Amino acid sequence: MSIRLRSSIKRTLLLAAAGAFSSGVALAQTPANPLVEEIEVVVITGSYIDGTAQNAGLPVQVITADDLEKQGSPSMIELVKSIPSNQGIVGEANQFVSPQNTGISQVNLRGLGPLRTLVLLNGKRLAFAPSQGVAGGVGVDTNLIPPAAIGRIEVLKDGASATYGSDAVGGVVNFITRKGVDGLSIDGSYSYLNGSDGDYSTDLVWGNTGETYDFLVTAGYRHRSELQTTDRDFALRSFTDNPQGGYSSITAPGVYTLLNASRTAPVGVFRDPACATLGGVPTGAGFTVGCQNQFTQFQNLVEREEHYNIYSEFNKALGGTNLHVEAFYAAHDVPEENSTPAYPVIQGARGGAPNFFIPLTNPGLAALLPSLTMPQQAAITAAGGTLLSGLQAGLLGLGGNPLTGEGKKDSRFFDGFRVATALDGELSSVKWNIGLTFSENRRDADTPDILVYRLDRALRGVGGTNCASGVAGDTANGCYFFNPFSTGIAMNPIGGQVNPALGQGGTYVASTANSQNVVQSLFGNFGFNDTSTLTAVDALFNGETGLKLPGGQIAWAAGAQYREETFKRDISDDANTDINPCPDTPVNGNTSCAVKSGPLAFLGTISESLFDVHQGVASVFGELSLPVTDSVQAQLAYRYEDYNGVGSTSNPKLSVRWQATDWMGLRASYGSAFRAPLGAQLVPGSLTFLLFTPLANGAQNLSAFRPYDTFGNPDLDPETAKTLNAGVFFNVAGFSASLDYYNVKLSDPIGSEPGPDIVREFFGTTTAPANHCGQAAYAGLQSRLTFTGACAPQNLLRTHVNAFNGPDEETSGVDVSAKYTFNNVLRGDLTLGTDFTYMIEYKRDQLFIEGIAIQGQGGRDFAGTRGQFNPLPDLKGQVYLDWGSDRQNVRLTTRYVAGVTDLRASVADPVTGELFKQGSFLTYDLVYRLSLPSQTTVTASVVNLTDRDPPFSRVEYSYDPFTANPFGRVVKVAATKRF
Repeated sequence: MSIRLRSSIKRTLLLAAAGAFSSGVALAQTPANPLVEEIEVVVITGSYIDGTAQNAGLPVQVITADDLEKQGSPSMIELVKSIPSNQGIVGEANQFVSPQNTGISQVNLRGLGPLRTLVLLNGKRLAFAPSQGVAGGVGVDTNLIPPAAIGRIEVLKDGASATYGSDAVGGVVNFITRKGVDGLSIDGSYSYLNGSDGDYSTDLVWGNTGETYDFLVTAGYRHRSELQTTDRDFALRSFTDNPQGGYSSITAPGVYTLLNASRTAPVGVFRDPACATLGGVPTGAGFTVGCQNQFTQFQNLVEREEHYNIYSEFNKALGGTNLHVEAFYAAHDVPEENSTPAYPVIQGARGGAPNFFIPLTNPGLAALLPSLTMPQQAAITAAGGTLLSGLQAGLLGLGGNPLTGEGKKDSRFFDGFRVATALDGELSSVKWNIGLTFSENRRDADTPDILVYRLDRALRGVGGTNCASGVAGDTANGCYFFNPFSTGIAMNPIGGQVNPALGQGGTYVASTANSQNVVQSLFGNFGFNDTSTLTAVDALFNGETGLKLPGGQIAWAAGAQYREETFKRDISDDANTDINPCPDTPVNGNTSCAVKSGPLAFLGTISESLFDVHQGVASVFGELSLPVTDSVQAQLAYRYEDYNGVGSTSNPKLSVRWQATDWMGLRASYGSAFRAPLGAQLVPGSLTFLLFTPLANGAQNLSAFRPYDTFGNPDLDPETAKTLNAGVFFNVAGFSASLDYYNVKLSDPIGSEPGPDIVREFFGTTTAPANHCGQAAYAGLQSRLTFTGACAPQNLLRTHVNAFNGPDEETSGVDVSAKYTFNNVLRGDLTLGTDFTYMIEYKRDQLFIEGIAIQGQGGRDFAGTRGQFNPLPDLKGQVYLDWGSDRQNVRLTTRYVAGVTDLRASVADPVTGELFKQGSFLTYDLVYRLSLPSQTTVTASVVNLTDRDPPFSRVEYSYDPFTANPFGRVVKVAATKRF
């Protein structure tokens, strides 16, 4: 919680002390904004006791509004990604690493995961983003925090569960609103990106301050334009250069199975002859032929986003009591997220294997016959058709989706509101504060997916939105054939490759092109509306004990809190097994299927009744500030929390600061932390996630996105942690610096099992195939895999993974910050500064699943590496040179993120086995700010001055969104007018 301290000491002195005894990264200064009056207030994150900015041994980084203006007023995602201690977050393209969460911004201190960083607004909790499920969640969505209302940000880079309770394992980020605003200001900005329509924003701030009250209102809007993969050369690489770069073997044109005359057994396969013509990559030969389609050409590096927010705050002195009320509403909308034209089909029309017979009466197949070999034509004619397997061929691929002319369009909408009120006062020298907070966040996500029963009908000629007669191909009565072959594809709408007409070197027959009617009829909706809420009641008391130590009075704080968190999911009919349990339910109402697999082809279906969870937490806490001597201060904190249905925990913490000299001090802290499972992780239901899976069967490359059904676990235990911080800080003659060592030991960390690594352990990789089918030692792993037919890589349908308590982890490193100011340089002040985090280690014990060691997921140090998911660069930071005078300010910032070694065997050199090295990312930002008459300020920025591309990475977009961005050089202009 943030405590506002009223004292007779001038604000500037207090803030200087707060900065000196925190991180030294950004000393708080009097704001440049003339709307903000000097207020005798200091805010310190990490303690409930007044005055602890000077005597608490806590590593707190302070970022002021003036600091942000000097950096060109970055967006929220740009800001949080620039914090050196923050690792492993995305905010641009995140379909693959954070599905259905496009537009969300997170904080992830120490790379421990967003759920282990506590995010506060004015010292109070916010509801989690409603993206939680059995696999976990993404924490607090900082893109919903109104940026124009923020006056400063404090980053506590230390475990703080003893003070704040669960989630504060890696640290705390506290967003603190402006105080004392009196007047009106309006600002606007525009950012130019090559290949994009640019980003723009506007904010309004109005405040009024009287003798006994102050009132603040802010409102903001930000637009982000889409940036397509085709607008960046590095994003679309050849299959030879990067086979992991968005290629899938399940595509259209695809590979189809030839059957014997009785249709009881396969006799061969054939590849659609227009694979290469339309931009695919033919692979293999004989039974192992394939066609690789780069589906990312239909997608965006950045989606169009619309962000809105409004914030209001009122403070009023009521005699000896003070009233505080604040409220905000915010939303961000991604109305059209570009995706692959259609997902693969992984279940059949009646459940089970995704096999669909295409009769020769299908005009698309009949038109393809002349382009096939004579033996292939003979087999198709004898069988009366061919077989489409969802593991070999897709439905819509290189020809795009006829409904959009490009990829499939998904949508994501997030919004939330929060109301907080508090009363505080003083009674007999004891200060008290009672508060009530309610926060609610919502997510509305819609993802079109194929309805398998309708697909089966459409392949046989009775598709369409209103097929009345049931007669195949009776278009007069709305009955259409669906054509998955290249005969219906005139061209690749993205790459521009043309499929010539049949008889002119191609396979295209215009009369077989799919109508929008039949395509529309195939799609259902995997949709859900999630809501997460947080209700918290706090009571806090603090004062002095009357007991003295050589350094002064012993101060104390104590309090209690009750909070309730809820999560509820409303699911669309197509995705809800309570309504549509069987593949054919939407068509004929059947509900008697043995396996309730639902009607969707790829995305998993859910029982809505499972996702309505509530979790209550009651806690008591206390602190003591012990001035042992004039130079030694100690702080004791303790918190007890009880989780309904999960258990209870006790978390102590000790912090010590020693001011060894006037200019140098030492600090250290040690404590315990705790995090309970999310309510959704305890339910027995499952959610399906799509993850890239490199598979091979001989020469046949089967790499594709495949479904992983992630199940909740009612037996999950809470995770615990031990946190240690020790540092030294300096402040003398214009020089301030700090160096802190941190160590976090996690026990029983909550997460989900790594599905692709389970598959890799069972079947090997594309470069080192293996096959453990039928082996007794691997029977447990085999039970996790579902096949169509026999156990074989080409028959893998889906994989079962669980939420679990994983192997213990330990990370350590150092945070370094320093700056020196030269006064009177060219009539201004020149400051040279640096701020970086170096990760010494990130160790994880070996992971065992079903008794098998999962290679690459433990038993080593992961600092400086990346595995299946987040990279962990061992060095991240910045160096800046800042010159400022009364009216001008210029800042040059150099930002650096170290490269990593990719541990995934699937991307290693196939000949030498050498691991892939992802390079470092070094950029330069230049910002110029000028104060003009009439209270007007203009700012010009160039971000990534040298227009450097992100380093090559063997992932979908060929760059790593965790450590770099795809923008290139960005030119930004902004102006602020105050009235």
